[in-house]
Amino acid sequence: MADLPSIDRSQRLRDLSDTMANESIDSFYISDEVSIRWISGFTGSSGQILVSPSGTHLMTDSRYTDQATHELAGMDIAVRVESPLEHLKFMKSELRGVANLALDPQRITWDEAQRLKAEFELALMPAPNLLSDLRKIKDDSEIARIETAAEIADSALTQVLAELAAEPTEVEFARLLDYKMLELGAASLSFETICASGPNAALPHARPSSRVITSGDPVVLDFGAVVDGYHSDMTRTFLIGDGSDELLRVMDLVTEAQALGCEAIKPGVTASKVDYECRAHLGRENLSQHFLHGTGHGVGLEIHEAPWINSRSQDTLGANQVVTCEPGVYLPGVGGVRVEDTVLITQTGCRRLTKFPKVSVV
Repeated sequence: MADLPSIDRSQRLRDLSDTMANESIDSFYISDEVSIRWISGFTGSSGQILVSPSGTHLMTDSRYTDQATHELAGMDIAVRVESPLEHLKFMKSELRGVANLALDPQRITWDEAQRLKAEFELALMPAPNLLSDLRKIKDDSEIARIETAAEIADSALTQVLAELAAEPTEVEFARLLDYKMLELGAASLSFETICASGPNAALPHARPSSRVITSGDPVVLDFGAVVDGYHSDMTRTFLIGDGSDELLRVMDLVTEAQALGCEAIKPGVTASKVDYECRAHLGRENLSQHFLHGTGHGVGLEIHEAPWINSRSQDTLGANQVVTCEPGVYLPGVGGVRVEDTVLITQTGCRRLTKFPKVSVV
């Protein structure tokens, strides 16, 4: 695996500070692991970050003394390894005289929010898009990690695809694909790999079963690799041996819809427009009622994150965002087809990061 560029989290802190100032936010409390990792690089399972007028502070416990010191080396973030009681005392002192404390309501539990409300005599301010808007735009170091994860997924499928013809079970093939991604350098899997064959392929989120993959089956493979926390996501659909003319037609139409969706992806385009292009193409062939989900989503430290590509999305796409485009058609009792790529939005369009060919028959 190629060396990955270092991540400049100092710029993220500056961007966060500027955004807080623009939104008249005095302090910001963060407790979810993904946000903490994005801001600080800390990967422990227990921690909180307080961004206050005096600076940025990571609070954790003694299990992570060495880890926090190592992962935050060179960062302008104060590390406080103390008991929860001492953390509370520190926050009370730090927030004295502060007008408001912002929270991301989508990333904090009701219980934790109520506890903070009871402890501090200040207004709690919902800030649902404060970090998600910043995280939409990927820097070069993030793009490199996602692209490497995509390359691993591509290579893994290339090396194991022929095994589909050997009539494995769905579980056996999914495990083979998983093993190959890990062998090629993935730190983990983006999610539980989907390998759905025959009528199971009509279930968008099917889980691998003991069903034997046989000639004539459609097989939907949805999978991804993780590199240094960053995900890839791709789906390919294959027919084993001689498939039905109906399924071959649907495969062609879904592949065409996905190409139209990718053509629409560029800066300044609304996400709903991309969804429309895919859905309209399938609708012209009376298949839109079988397209059961949105067209895509952002990809990064989470497999599903902003921006969201669906008919109701209010997002507008921008350069250096990474999203998926994944139309699908699902025919109950027959099977299903989905084609998906992870794509990087460039200054003028988009570039596919997952590049495995859209091959129809194995």
